[in-house]
Amino acid sequence: MYPLLPAAGGKDKDMYFNQVEFGQRLKKARKAMDFTQEELAEILGVERLHITRMERGVVACSIDLLLDLSCHLQVSTDYLLKGVSAGMKNPKEQLLEVIQELSLVAERL
Repeated sequence: MYPLLPAAGGKDKDMYFNQVEFGQRLKKARKAMDFTQEELAEILGVERLHITRMERGVVACSIDLLLDLSCHLQVSTDYLLKGVSAGMKNPKEQLLEVIQELSLVAERL
């Protein structure tokens, strides 16, 4: 598990990315769009097994795939990563925040 940036106002300093919870949110969003794993995999150009493993929390996804998932499932990257809605932020602001968070995670690897 990799630490994320603290939320605004300094709250939740011990918040960590949870792959299992990410997978649960991914599955919920996929089902809300009425996609099978096979259909989503075909749309994204990945193997169905990769979708299965992400939903089970076994593997994570690349930034590019995260953005594609967000777009095709019509949910924010914040929702997929942290389980929270992005609120009133515009997509560019959301994307820049996610890039910043993931850059910090990558530095810690």
